[in-house]
Amino acid sequence: MDFNLKIYKQLKIKHYFKTINFFFFFHDAALNNESWIKIEQIFSNYKLQYFRVFNTLIKNTLKASIFKNLNILIHGPIILLNTRINKLTLKKIEKNIPLISLLCLKLNNKLYSNKQIEKMTNFSYIKNVYFLYKSLDRFVKKPYITFKNITPKSISK
Repeated sequence: MDFNLKIYKQLKIKHYFKTINFFFFFHDAALNNESWIKIEQIFSNYKLQYFRVFNTLIKNTLKASIFKNLNILIHGPIILLNTRINKLTLKKIEKNIPLISLLCLKLNNKLYSNKQIEKMTNFSYIKNVYFLYKSLDRFVKKPYITFKNITPKSISK
């Protein structure tokens, strides 16, 4: 069996998608090694698990998965950030590391965009699932307008 670095990285990407239910996609705008070293130091200070993947490797891996629509959004190196138990918020990450920007979040085989997770306060898996459940529950149970209460006079006003 031919086992090289490219195959190892593809297997690691597949491992992230299959086994880890909660992780973030960040665009990496680091253009040189010095800025990447600073980013790595910040990740190690906060004890975050991450994996940096380059453009073509992740695009080729995503083509054969259920996340093939994510290929449109990828335009450079991607950081897969796994945060297990941490008291770090998304705003703190973006404030301390200005060279990366949030792309999306994978939670239970679903991708949530930046707009959908703006109000997320914790990185706790259980709390975030509960928060998403409550927000969906609120949107689904919105009261609807009945036609009995509507009169032609109320519409014309």
